[in-house]
Amino acid sequence: MQGEAQPPGGAPPLPAVFEAWEGLVTGHNPALVAVRDVIGSSWRRCLETGVDPAGREAPMVCSDDRLGMLRDRAEDLRRAAAPVMGDARAFLAETGTMMVLGDPQGVVLDVQGDTRTRDHGEVIRLMPGADWTEAASGTNAIGTALALGAPVQIHAVEHFCAGIKQWTCSAAIIHDPVDRSPLGVLDISGLSGSHNAHCLALAVTAAGQIESRLARRELDIRARLIEAVLGDSRWPMDSIVVFDHRGRPVRIGDRARLLLKDRSGGAGNRAPVLTDQAGNRLPDWLRAERVEPVFDGVRRIGSICVVPQGRPHLDGTLRKREIGAASGAAGIREGGAADTDPFAGVIGDSPPLLKAKATARRLAGVDVPVLLTGPTGTGKEVFARAIHGASPAARGPFIAVNCGALARDLLASELFGYGEGAFTGARRGGMPGKFEAADGGTLFLDEIGEMPLELQAHLLRVLEQASVVRVGEVRERSVRVRLVAATHRDLAADVTAGRFRGDLYFRIAVTSIDLPPLGARGADIARLACHFAAAAAHRHGLVRRQPSDEALDVLTRHDWPGNVRELRNVIEQATILTLGDRIDPADLPPAIRALNGGAPSSSADPAEAVCRLDQTEAAAILTAVTQSGWNLTRAARRLGIAKSTLYEKLHRHGIRRPRP
Repeated sequence: MQGEAQPPGGAPPLPAVFEAWEGLVTGHNPALVAVRDVIGSSWRRCLETGVDPAGREAPMVCSDDRLGMLRDRAEDLRRAAAPVMGDARAFLAETGTMMVLGDPQGVVLDVQGDTRTRDHGEVIRLMPGADWTEAASGTNAIGTALALGAPVQIHAVEHFCAGIKQWTCSAAIIHDPVDRSPLGVLDISGLSGSHNAHCLALAVTAAGQIESRLARRELDIRARLIEAVLGDSRWPMDSIVVFDHRGRPVRIGDRARLLLKDRSGGAGNRAPVLTDQAGNRLPDWLRAERVEPVFDGVRRIGSICVVPQGRPHLDGTLRKREIGAASGAAGIREGGAADTDPFAGVIGDSPPLLKAKATARRLAGVDVPVLLTGPTGTGKEVFARAIHGASPAARGPFIAVNCGALARDLLASELFGYGEGAFTGARRGGMPGKFEAADGGTLFLDEIGEMPLELQAHLLRVLEQASVVRVGEVRERSVRVRLVAATHRDLAADVTAGRFRGDLYFRIAVTSIDLPPLGARGADIARLACHFAAAAAHRHGLVRRQPSDEALDVLTRHDWPGNVRELRNVIEQATILTLGDRIDPADLPPAIRALNGGAPSSSADPAEAVCRLDQTEAAAILTAVTQSGWNLTRAARRLGIAKSTLYEKLHRHGIRRPRP
């Protein structure tokens, strides 16, 4: 059983280690003189936790569905580890070893390496879904490295369980690049005759490579998070706290910093961590209903919260003004001005829009579900917020959930909440879902047509019984919620095709409002363009420049397949890039000019062409420095020029950083 391989340098001979283990587990000779300290301490921990020294295999703790959920939660880790594990494939095949990736709880997620070794590994359940913590499988590299928080090699008989003593394994912790908390563990294992001392060095090196990849990805995600937040005009930038995808504060506005200091009695101005793993009570302003997720496509990359002014009442509640500020800035228009009329934020007076607004006003005062339909980008959430603001539930929270942007398991816990212990990493005491967060207010379910069929049945039950059961619990909790749903799909056709439940459709579509596409709104296009130009200038600290009549004419002739969202993006780009006193057709994207007969003529005067080239260079530079937050090193890298060259061009074009 001891095997032919020699122990690592400086370790006692294997027979002496095996005899020490026998004496310890039988109680005849508990002294561990012949055993390394790290091994002796681990063996004693195993005895204290009741690990069976005769164990032959690790316990399987995950079904296929549970393993899939754990892998989804560790997506960033697995994505960073995949190329590193792939690069080690030749070494693993040559040495007859396997590489194992585990999560912070010691559950195996992925395995790579020699096929025969992997087959032997399945005998002891060194495979995805198995628990290799010390408490479950005794002394082993994965569990012991997690217990120590440091790299470790466990050689043959140094394992605690008898069935694993033919193996030698080396493992290193993979740390979070921001707070150095453990994100996972990387292990190299093999039968004792094939494993060598170099495997520990490889495990440490590979873990470092994974951490480097995670760090680069973290920087990229944070950059996109800040760009997404800065590009959303709903938020009062000086009063917000931006959290990353793991709930850590990334950016705190100046006013938010002062408000935090005031609310803490001058004790500090740091934002707490959004996902409090210790189960500590979070401040009232940071409750779930005050936090809105930020998405990059379908991936959640962070969250944002407005710090309300003033301090909470003795009962922990906030004043109505503070609730409005903290629940996604529902009453704040672009530019920061609040409106008395909730529908004042719905800009335009074209006949189809006036009809939709009139219908929405009538329905706002009636407590029935409302379904908003129409193409993507027509402003469904703007309408939903207006309906909420004009309804009797206006004093309650407005909670928005994009059903198409969340994975099935995540959507269930987001909507209905989860109980303590519902899954690995679940917060102590559980977490309320969006239905509970919206109690007494309005829940807006965007893209409801993308909701999986099995969740539709749960949603129908909540709507029918006005109560919700958290995932992993049986207790019913009463909720009183006004439902507004939205979709760009033809739900009636989806019902016929079996893609959407008919009973749920008739429950949410008691009343419906069809929002017109922007191309059908005529003069509203010009009004919206002027509004977006003013808002963009205010947001970026630029001189206010309105579109010229010629530019408005080009914009009005465009059919706008992306609707209001596309128009807003076009105007924001033109506002940033224009160097003149107004936005002219030349400042609009070439695709829009070409589609509307505004493309530059090929027979233009050469002097004019040189002028346009100079303007194009200035526009490119302004875009680069703006998008990089005036970090000139990053901007120069984007432009592909030296930083000294960028300084020279900024001076030549007269581009200066705007004052806050």
